[in-house]
Amino acid sequence: MHRNLLGRLAPTVESQLKPNLVGFTGFLVRGYLSQRWVFETGQERASLIVDIDGNTEVTLRVIESPDVLITTTHDTLSTALEAANGLRSRDSVIRGQITPRFYTIKGEIAFNFLRSRLLL
Repeated sequence: MHRNLLGRLAPTVESQLKPNLVGFTGFLVRGYLSQRWVFETGQERASLIVDIDGNTEVTLRVIESPDVLITTTHDTLSTALEAANGLRSRDSVIRGQITPRFYTIKGEIAFNFLRSRLLL
Protein backbone atom coordinates (compact mmCIF):
# COMPACT_ATOMS: atom_id res chain seq x y z
CA MET A 1 0.00 0.00 0.00
CA HIS A 2 2.74 2.50 0.88
CA ARG A 3 4.48 1.91 -2.41
CA ASN A 4 1.27 2.93 -4.17
CA LEU A 5 0.82 6.03 -1.97
CA LEU A 6 4.49 6.98 -2.27
CA GLY A 7 4.25 6.29 -6.00
CA ARG A 8 1.39 8.77 -6.30
CA LEU A 9 3.36 11.36 -4.31
CA ALA A 10 6.61 10.92 -6.26
CA PRO A 11 5.49 12.84 -9.40
CA THR A 12 4.34 15.72 -7.18
CA VAL A 13 7.73 15.80 -5.45
CA GLU A 14 9.43 15.71 -8.84
CA SER A 15 7.26 18.46 -10.38
CA GLN A 16 7.81 20.77 -7.39
CA LEU A 17 11.53 20.05 -7.13
CA LYS A 18 12.72 20.25 -10.74
CA PRO A 19 11.89 23.96 -11.31
CA ASN A 20 14.01 24.72 -8.23
CA LEU A 21 17.11 23.03 -9.67
CA VAL A 22 18.15 25.95 -11.86
CA GLY A 23 20.18 29.05 -11.10
CA PHE A 24 21.38 29.97 -7.65
CA THR A 25 18.47 28.21 -5.93
CA GLY A 26 19.35 25.07 -7.87
CA PHE A 27 22.92 25.33 -6.68
CA LEU A 28 21.70 25.36 -3.07
CA VAL A 29 19.03 22.66 -3.48
CA ARG A 30 21.32 20.25 -5.35
CA GLY A 31 23.60 20.26 -2.31
CA TYR A 32 20.91 18.23 -0.52
CA LEU A 33 20.38 15.72 -3.33
CA SER A 34 20.31 12.84 -3.78
CA GLN A 35 17.94 11.73 -1.01
CA ARG A 36 17.12 8.15 -0.04
CA TRP A 37 14.33 7.76 2.51
CA VAL A 38 13.03 4.48 3.93
CA PHE A 39 9.53 4.33 5.43
CA GLU A 40 8.97 1.40 7.79
CA THR A 41 5.75 0.50 9.61
CA GLY A 42 6.42 -2.97 10.98
CA GLN A 43 4.06 -4.31 8.30
CA GLU A 44 5.73 -2.80 5.26
CA ARG A 45 8.84 -1.04 4.07
CA ALA A 46 9.03 1.30 1.08
CA SER A 47 11.70 3.68 -0.12
CA LEU A 48 11.59 7.03 -1.88
CA ILE A 49 14.70 7.92 -3.86
CA VAL A 50 15.29 11.36 -5.38
CA ASP A 51 18.38 11.67 -7.57
CA ILE A 52 20.59 14.71 -8.17
CA ASP A 53 18.40 15.78 -11.12
CA GLY A 54 15.15 15.59 -9.14
CA ASN A 55 13.97 12.30 -10.65
CA THR A 56 12.03 10.15 -8.21
CA GLU A 57 11.72 6.41 -7.73
CA VAL A 58 9.69 4.35 -5.27
CA THR A 59 10.71 0.81 -4.44
CA LEU A 60 9.96 -1.99 -2.01
CA ARG A 61 13.48 -3.39 -2.29
CA VAL A 62 16.06 -2.86 0.41
CA ILE A 63 18.16 0.19 -0.42
CA GLU A 64 21.68 0.77 0.72
CA SER A 65 22.88 3.93 2.42
CA PRO A 66 19.58 5.64 3.26
CA ASP A 67 19.66 9.25 4.39
CA VAL A 68 16.61 8.85 6.64
CA LEU A 69 14.70 5.93 8.15
CA ILE A 70 11.18 6.90 9.19
CA THR A 71 9.51 4.43 11.54
CA THR A 72 5.85 4.80 12.40
CA THR A 73 2.58 2.88 12.44
CA HIS A 74 0.81 1.78 9.29
CA ASP A 75 -2.20 4.02 10.06
CA THR A 76 -0.11 7.11 10.77
CA LEU A 77 1.91 6.80 7.57
CA SER A 78 -1.10 5.86 5.43
CA THR A 79 -3.20 8.82 6.53
CA ALA A 80 -0.26 11.24 6.15
CA LEU A 81 0.45 10.02 2.62
CA GLU A 82 -3.25 10.07 1.71
CA ALA A 83 -3.50 13.70 2.86
CA ALA A 84 -0.27 14.63 1.05
CA ASN A 85 -1.80 13.09 -2.10
CA GLY A 86 -5.03 15.05 -1.61
CA LEU A 87 -7.05 11.90 -0.91
CA ARG A 88 -8.18 13.02 2.54
CA SER A 89 -8.39 16.14 4.64
CA ARG A 90 -5.23 17.28 6.42
CA ASP A 91 -7.36 17.52 9.57
CA SER A 92 -8.08 13.78 9.48
CA VAL A 93 -4.43 12.68 9.65
CA ILE A 94 -3.71 10.32 12.54
CA ARG A 95 -1.07 12.05 14.64
CA GLY A 96 0.91 9.05 15.83
CA GLN A 97 4.48 8.53 16.91
CA ILE A 98 6.98 9.09 14.13
CA THR A 99 10.59 8.23 14.74
CA PRO A 100 13.06 9.53 12.17
CA ARG A 101 16.60 8.18 12.26
CA PHE A 102 19.09 10.29 10.36
CA TYR A 103 22.10 8.72 8.69
CA THR A 104 23.25 11.92 6.98
CA ILE A 105 23.14 15.62 7.83
CA LYS A 106 21.61 16.39 4.42
CA GLY A 107 18.85 13.87 5.17
CA GLU A 108 18.13 15.48 8.54
CA ILE A 109 17.96 18.97 7.03
CA ALA A 110 15.69 17.81 4.18
CA PHE A 111 13.42 15.90 6.58
CA ASN A 112 13.03 18.88 8.91
CA PHE A 113 12.27 21.14 5.94
CA LEU A 114 9.68 18.75 4.44
CA ARG A 115 8.16 17.29 7.60
CA SER A 116 5.15 19.59 7.75
CA ARG A 117 4.52 19.27 4.00
CA LEU A 118 4.42 15.49 4.34
CA LEU A 119 2.30 15.78 7.51
CA LEU A 120 4.77 13.73 9.50
